[in-house]
Amino acid sequence: MSERPDEPTTLRPRHPASLPSPAPPLPSAPRPSPARAGWALAALLAAAPACRAGATASSSAPAPEVLRALPDRIDGSALLGRDAGRAAQAGAGPLRVVGADMLSEGDRLGAFVEVPAGECMLAMARVSPTIGDVDLFAFEDDGSAFSTDEAADARASILVCPPHPRRLYVMARVMSGAGAVSIGVQGVPEKAADAVARAVGARGRAGDESGRLESWPGLEAKVRAHRGAIGARWEDVRRVALPVGSRTASRIGVTLEGGRCADVLVSPSDEVASLEVVAEDETGRIVARARERGQDRALLLCSTASIELSIAIRSRGTQGLVAVVVGRSQPGAEAEISGATPIERVTEGRDLAEVRAAHGRALASRGYGAPRVSTGAARLGSRTTLPIELPAGCARIDVLAGKPLADVLAELWSDAHALLGRARGGAQATLFTCGSGGPARVDVESMAQPGPFAVEVRKEPEAPPALVAHPLAAARLLGRMSATGATGAASAAGAQAVALDAARLKILPLQIPANTCAEVIAALDAEGAGVDLRLVDTSTGESSLARARHVVSDSRCAGPAPVPASIELRLAAGKGEALVLTRTSARAP
Repeated sequence: MSERPDEPTTLRPRHPASLPSPAPPLPSAPRPSPARAGWALAALLAAAPACRAGATASSSAPAPEVLRALPDRIDGSALLGRDAGRAAQAGAGPLRVVGADMLSEGDRLGAFVEVPAGECMLAMARVSPTIGDVDLFAFEDDGSAFSTDEAADARASILVCPPHPRRLYVMARVMSGAGAVSIGVQGVPEKAADAVARAVGARGRAGDESGRLESWPGLEAKVRAHRGAIGARWEDVRRVALPVGSRTASRIGVTLEGGRCADVLVSPSDEVASLEVVAEDETGRIVARARERGQDRALLLCSTASIELSIAIRSRGTQGLVAVVVGRSQPGAEAEISGATPIERVTEGRDLAEVRAAHGRALASRGYGAPRVSTGAARLGSRTTLPIELPAGCARIDVLAGKPLADVLAELWSDAHALLGRARGGAQATLFTCGSGGPARVDVESMAQPGPFAVEVRKEPEAPPALVAHPLAAARLLGRMSATGATGAASAAGAQAVALDAARLKILPLQIPANTCAEVIAALDAEGAGVDLRLVDTSTGESSLARARHVVSDSRCAGPAPVPASIELRLAAGKGEALVLTRTSARAP
């Protein structure tokens, strides 16, 4: 191949066998003179050392640096470490960093997190000083926001507690500034949730304002007054702002756990004149309608079985926003709810024989003998009376409803016409009584639809003297404990009778051992109404307050060190006695 004359050729060393045959000789050139030859030889000899030096220097010179991408990542634990340590001291598990990156205004960072069913999750977003505001969200798989912290703050934290989805997408969004953002999560036992929330300022707990809704005029005061009127203890599950219109309903999912109640408060903005709020089950059937509270709407739902519900909200005529606040009660708290507050009981109707068989299996391991059974039919707007014989000591009376009966009110009266107990439930209403026994009667009334029912009377294996001496207080105390899975009167053997007065404060000592939680339950006897329970950490002065009409409860936990505390009780009106029981349990790790 011929080479173009304008391109320089490159010398390439070859093997001698491959050399071409000699070219024909060229015409001879004039031979240089001896003087010129001498000068050329001197020049070559002078240049040789320089060439050798240049070749040596070239072979030992370092290779030039090349631009390359590094696999390094931002150390997210550095931004999260301080608050993660505080949460761990309060009872949270180890920190897990789920994302860290450099973001600017409007950018997002997130990841999926799987949360155990019986555990809370603390999620935190922490940023460098160059970011002025970050929001934090936990989304369900369908894209709906399960929990949010949208406050104007450079530190965002949310605490999600059961019931919650198995999987959540935790996401941070930068609202102002640019810099480093890190997201971390920690597992939190339910018993340590309050302490962890206080340690890091997490939102989503009872009584806390939460992000976007914290600027909603008067919302926090409204929630506090609303729950104060209901009674019992509540913790926030969700607080969201929803757009509503008249053409289609806006919906939010709510898990109603068995043995608990859910409180739903819907508060509209000024431009929304009227609302329709209903609770629907998984089939779309309406199970409850919200009651009016001025412009607000409220639903109080209780169930003995876990049910998934959807709260549907529709505006009548105008569009706007509504604030939706969903709270969850403690297990068994229905007994603490004020009698003036209407409760919607959500249950699945079953045949009476099926209900009785399932109930017998549930009590089979609790040491009861065979029950005495009576049957009847409950009617709407009237009471059906059945005579029964009460055994001496303590007894359990279950009123079991067969479909279509699904909401019953049961009252137990002595033969001297004294009220011994009162209970209301969906498929089941349970009464307890203690005393000398004898003839009595049960009055049963349907609160929704008529249907058949059965009354089963079982004698308790034990009868603590304090309970026998205070029958009505015992009935209230045992009813409250039964809702949390306690096994009959024997579990209340430590109850003590305490005299209460509206004009005096009753203070009892309480020592909480290390790594232990203490629950205090107070149940009023026949006299007096309204009871306040305050648990005080006497070492720090920190306290909590719970109120109820007849039965009230509260709990506190201790960390690695014991906690000295006190129990403060006071009646709202009158004088009377109460049974006070303190139960301790190991704090969840």
